[in-house]
Amino acid sequence: MEGTVWVSGASSQLGVFLLPRLRDAGFRVLALSRRAPEPPLEIADGVSWARPAEAALAGLAAAQGEPEFLVSCGPLDLARRILDAAPSLRRVVAFSSSSVVSKADSPDAEEGARMAAMARAESALKEACAQRGLPLLLLRPTLIYGCGLDRNVSLLAAAAGRFGLIPLAGKAGGLRQPVHADDLAELALRALTAAAPLDRVSPAGGGSTLSYREMAQRIANAVPRRARLLTLPAGLLAALLPLASRLGGWKGLNAEMARRQNRDLVFDDSALRQTLAWSPRPFAPTAADFEIPACARILQLPDPQR
Repeated sequence: MEGTVWVSGASSQLGVFLLPRLRDAGFRVLALSRRAPEPPLEIADGVSWARPAEAALAGLAAAQGEPEFLVSCGPLDLARRILDAAPSLRRVVAFSSSSVVSKADSPDAEEGARMAAMARAESALKEACAQRGLPLLLLRPTLIYGCGLDRNVSLLAAAAGRFGLIPLAGKAGGLRQPVHADDLAELALRALTAAAPLDRVSPAGGGSTLSYREMAQRIANAVPRRARLLTLPAGLLAALLPLASRLGGWKGLNAEMARRQNRDLVFDDSALRQTLAWSPRPFAPTAADFEIPACARILQLPDPQR
């Protein structure tokens, strides 16, 4: 398929897998990232990187080609600004997060504020697309994993690799639906190439629904180091996580993360799966799911930290 796709948040884990899929499908891709150089850089045939400075967005459209499609893998407010600079757009696929629902009432003030901001950004993007008559598929993925860039599954893998254990809160029986970033990239591509555009909000989960404990066990089995599950009283783990957040590499841990281990965070995405014939893989992680694949790395910007 021919056409130009802009991908915002292209250096995210979603972008890692989306760029190769778009290129292989025949699209011309402009990858947008704050890390991109100026002027725009063509990193491979059909794939260029550019910095999405607000004043330069209209100029990018003129210089790089008017986009027919936008896939937002980053901040939704940037996606909204792109609409103003790209009147040629015909479809928009935007990734938000299921956390905007599951964490909306979080007692953690910082977390609650982030979710409120995300909800406002969703609403602003939906309104902007509606005013344009522009189809918007707004996706809310569950726990994303796939190349080591997430702060959920990969955080548990890091704990298993560093300490040889994954701490759990009591039974840790809350249900989860971890979803691979490459499956979400496939989903975005299916939405772009579908005969009829989708205009809806939908969750997007993985191919397995399993308890937090079972998810942790599969992660422990995937890391090279022998790791075990450490069961702690839920209250104790809730008290320890904020303290652990002060350690290097563990910033952002909070008590609610422990409490949620015993809450179901599952969503029904059956209508989306049926409409786009999408079948995400079951959760069976391996060591390869915690690093960027070589075939995807060549389309990413060099990063000494990766």
